Amino acid sequence: MSDDFQVGLDGLDAVRKHPDVRSIEDVITFRLRRLVAIGERAGHDWSQRMFDLSLNEWRLLALVKGRAPARAGGLADLLVMDKSQTSRVTKSLLNKGLIRSFPDPDDGRAVALEPTPEGVVLYRRVFAEVMRSNERVLDVLTHQEVQMLDEILGKLIEHSSDLLEARMGRPLNR
Repeated sequence: MSDDFQVGLDGLDAVRKHPDVRSIEDVITFRLRRLVAIGERAGHDWSQRMFDLSLNEWRLLALVKGRAPARAGGLADLLVMDKSQTSRVTKSLLNKGLIRSFPDPDDGRAVALEPTPEGVVLYRRVFAEVMRSNERVLDVLTHQEVQMLDEILGKLIEHSSDLLEARMGRPLNR
């Protein structure tokens, strides 16, 4: 580990879990962000070209399909997207006829979303491509490594979500 990074980690060496870091390129969260950015660049290309959907439109459509009836506010939290951006994506999907909105049966003040029949058809087509793409990405890993990665990602996402909620002073949503 270089001296520059040891200065920032004084007192943590006994409990530190992070592998040695020579530069930002070795930091786990940077590496995860880079992996996500690579996937998003590739995903944006095929989702736009093949399906005329932005990645955010696809993600929101997929979540609406999986959680219908779904509240936009809850989906914004799940996507870690601000409510105004979620609103724009929701309006785009409504305009494309891929989802519909209606008063939430549990709270008349809220709006619920569900996919239209056209949205379900498109969801199935896009999801098949998502799975093909993910299989290509995972091709370099063994089945056991994929299972371990899935478990590790679940733990990291849950823990990081808890940390974010605590930083924002919000109660945990479990």
